[in-house]
Amino acid sequence: MSFVVGVQEQHAVVFSFDKFWGRLTITVDGQSVVDTVRLGSLSTVQFWEFEVGAHERHTVRIEKHREVLFAGLRPQPVYGFVDGALVAQHSG
Repeated sequence: MSFVVGVQEQHAVVFSFDKFWGRLTITVDGQSVVDTVRLGSLSTVQFWEFEVGAHERHTVRIEKHREVLFAGLRPQPVYGFVDGALVAQHSG
């Protein structure tokens, strides 16, 4: 999933998650913000929140939802928010 943040000062945010290997990455303008491997989790919603921009600041929040049972075999929707407004979603 990818989306653009900002109007005058634009930044490209890219979220990637591989359900099989558990690799999760978030980049802003090609620079890594999150790079981790998640093989298991007790929570059904994981989120990452960070600031983007130098002169035009925005708060980005990415949420990944999963089911309790057989999560790897079911869709895991991901939502991207900028300043609290939903701007992107992906069901992968």
